Amino acid sequence: MEIPEHFTELSIRMSEVLDDSGAGKDTVMTRRQTYLRMDRLRTIAVRLNGHSTEFYHFGSQSEGTTTPGLQSDIDLLQSDGYANVIRLWGDWKAGIINLLMLNDDITPPQQYLLQVIRNDTPEPMTSLWLDECVRKDSGEVLFSAERLKQHYEHCIIKQRMARFGEAIKKGPSVSFVPNVDNVKALPVLKPLPEIQHWIDRCNSKHWPPAQLLDAARAAPCFLVPAGHQDSDYKREEWRLSPNLIERMLMFSFNMTQIKCCILLKIIKKSLFANIVGDSFTSFHCKTIMFYTIERTNASLWCEHNLMFLVRLCLHVLRKWLRLGRLPHFIIEGVNLFDGKFPKVQQRRLLVYIDSMIKNNLEDVFYIRVDNIGYRLHACSLRRIGEAGELGRLRLRNNISLFLKFVYMEVYIFLLNDLIYKLQGSNTTFEQGIKYALCNLFVMSSNVRW
Repeated sequence: MEIPEHFTELSIRMSEVLDDSGAGKDTVMTRRQTYLRMDRLRTIAVRLNGHSTEFYHFGSQSEGTTTPGLQSDIDLLQSDGYANVIRLWGDWKAGIINLLMLNDDITPPQQYLLQVIRNDTPEPMTSLWLDECVRKDSGEVLFSAERLKQHYEHCIIKQRMARFGEAIKKGPSVSFVPNVDNVKALPVLKPLPEIQHWIDRCNSKHWPPAQLLDAARAAPCFLVPAGHQDSDYKREEWRLSPNLIERMLMFSFNMTQIKCCILLKIIKKSLFANIVGDSFTSFHCKTIMFYTIERTNASLWCEHNLMFLVRLCLHVLRKWLRLGRLPHFIIEGVNLFDGKFPKVQQRRLLVYIDSMIKNNLEDVFYIRVDNIGYRLHACSLRRIGEAGELGRLRLRNNISLFLKFVYMEVYIFLLNDLIYKLQGSNTTFEQGIKYALCNLFVMSSNVRW
């Protein structure tokens, strides 16, 4: 595909504008490091309280693929290790809740039911011994996704009624903070055929790299409480989510790929939203990036090709819109348009993207997010120069200070919670503090970024 001559100049200008919007390498890495540290901080805090939960921040904030104008939510996943999730009976463990993953020919791809298995013998549970349990028509006792979310909501309301109002429910998330999606999940530690099938498909390609595929083979996946909209058991179903593998893919991006992803999200928010509202999501953008990188020569991913690469992404999106489906990049058989992006809106977006491509992406001059359109016009009149560098430094420092504030806010909240529990325990307060600090030192020494 031939690269239009004016795209090189526009690409350089756009890259500078994105740097000024907080999409430079330093800011991206600061975001990642901050949220990875918060993962460990939250996990250490609950471990000190005797729980086996692991915390993960996923999504745009932790990936660094956002700007202040995008106003991205924070995606927090709590991986609870109180149950042993198994696919094979041979993986059953005594003394712990065992949950057997069930799916059949009529179960939608990516969806599972969880059958409760006894903890003293590898046999199905027959009684509804937990509030989260329900009985299937055929008699199996299931661990219900909807019941778990209700239990989680009830516990949080009971503990923190004075601080929070009503829960905000969105998909698998139950949250009490408007800009935070909080998801309770179950880890799947054993290898899954869905992941191995994807690895086999990618082995002959230039991307993802072999080292990433090796790491993906060992990475846990998660079951999140979300059913398929067309399923008879949508309240009981769990969705398989390879979040850690997706994070690995995002962390493998070079800076041009990161800027391309950010620009796609900005186009989605500022231009696509006028056509289809919020039906086209950031996850759709991320998936389009994966397919584009997989099919594009690595040598093309350079800053001076940025706008050409954005146009390539739009060509990939146009192809999937014409077919009426966007396949999940990792899990085969999943159409990411199902239930989220109606056919009428798909056709509207297809017409608009055709227009964008024919007009050589001139619509980017009308982007309002982060004042990008205005700043692109300004760049065409003058080079950014020293004044631009000063503004870029100020924004980078502001974002860095804000991230430090977010981190310290979480740190102080968790520390106060820990002190409160230690003061109310049977041990002396001083002994409790020494014990907590000792554990904190050991766990901090074992941090893996």
